[in-house]
Amino acid sequence: MKTTTFFANRINLLIILISTLMMLVVLNLPFKAKPFGDDTFHVEAKNMARYIKGTVSYDKITITKAPGPVIFYTLPYLIAPSNATDNQLWVYATLFTFLIVTISLLLVFRIGSSLFSDEVGLLAILLFFVFPIHCYYSLGILAEVPAFFSLTIALYGWSIAFANPKQKKGWVLLTLGIWFLILNRPNTMLILGLGFLIIAYAFFKRKDFFKAYGKQLALTFCCVGLLGYGTLHLAKVITGTKSNQNQESLLYYVAHIGRFQFREEPTDFRFWDNDNRANSKDYQNWEKSGSELSTIMAATHKSSTEVYKEFLINDALEHPFLFTRQFFVKCFYGHVYFINSVQPKDFHLGPIRGATAYWFFMLLINCINLLLIFGVFVFLFKEKNLINYWPFWAVILSLLIFHGLTYMEPRYMFPSRVALYIMSAAGLYRIKWYRDKVNFIAKFVFPNKIQTN
Repeated sequence: MKTTTFFANRINLLIILISTLMMLVVLNLPFKAKPFGDDTFHVEAKNMARYIKGTVSYDKITITKAPGPVIFYTLPYLIAPSNATDNQLWVYATLFTFLIVTISLLLVFRIGSSLFSDEVGLLAILLFFVFPIHCYYSLGILAEVPAFFSLTIALYGWSIAFANPKQKKGWVLLTLGIWFLILNRPNTMLILGLGFLIIAYAFFKRKDFFKAYGKQLALTFCCVGLLGYGTLHLAKVITGTKSNQNQESLLYYVAHIGRFQFREEPTDFRFWDNDNRANSKDYQNWEKSGSELSTIMAATHKSSTEVYKEFLINDALEHPFLFTRQFFVKCFYGHVYFINSVQPKDFHLGPIRGATAYWFFMLLINCINLLLIFGVFVFLFKEKNLINYWPFWAVILSLLIFHGLTYMEPRYMFPSRVALYIMSAAGLYRIKWYRDKVNFIAKFVFPNKIQTN
């Protein structure tokens, strides 16, 4: 698309201008995401960038968690001066994430427009602006934005492949998008298993879908699996013995937390850390269990992986009711939002402040969020050909299964919101009240389309 044509398109200008405004507003809110997350991605990306520039040695290079965010944040850090401070690097990273999120929203409109209509694409963008959680996560060195961008690329690729299965561009973007999504969130690897189940279903029940997309999808999933395995293995080789952390031990440690999350306190949605949960029964029981497992490791000389794995299996078998209840509570918790960086009594937003203002703001946010969920259910129940939109619901299902069985935080579901918003827009647009309102706004956003119709 030519530059003049791009900027003459009102929807592009709308997305860029309102995204900029939203970022400025969120940047000045009294509550923010942690600037450097848990520091891991920031430190590893900083060392990677400085190694490429030749200012640090290879023994500083580690990739102890997901490699995707390290690759992602290395790019803006390469542009920054070699002696840049952490705060300066944060500015480079934030400008980069703002650019990536804006590109993602431009693609979200194109996905909605291609698979549904311009109006559905517009509604998806409006939903992002009504609840701009993407801006909040853009202000931290986290895995959320690169994972969000990855899924956007994958869905954009599918929208192209779905329209024209013979066009290689769509399949390449779908492959790269899912691959990078797994590099940012390895737990989304479940989407490959669901993908092969979808192919099997299509082979027996939807011959038309299988004939058009089956072989290409199988090739895509195989390529993603090989690329993902190769990259994750390469990360282990790069790290070597320079760190005692690894993905497997981290998985069991986090899953151990999950066995106590909402165990005896299913309505306690406070963030899982000592600052928020020190007086929580579940939190205290988790700490007690950790001490007991450490004693077992010392007595038996078994590795932490062996001891934690044995505990997780036995606990699930011994407490099936708790395990099942926790799963569904975690799935719900993944779709609600609470501000944990500030106590209710200390909350302030302009002239409003205090606990009452805090809970009113939380109620408002979650009412909007539940509306989005409602739109998704309308879409799922009314759409006759859900298989056509498999990457949308498959990625949500993958994350729900994984984190419902292990440990859940709302931010872990954030990457799937690109799929959730588009499905919600497609569902809400089927309701006359929403359709009339969106069509009214569309007259100003797509004047040429209205005139030709």
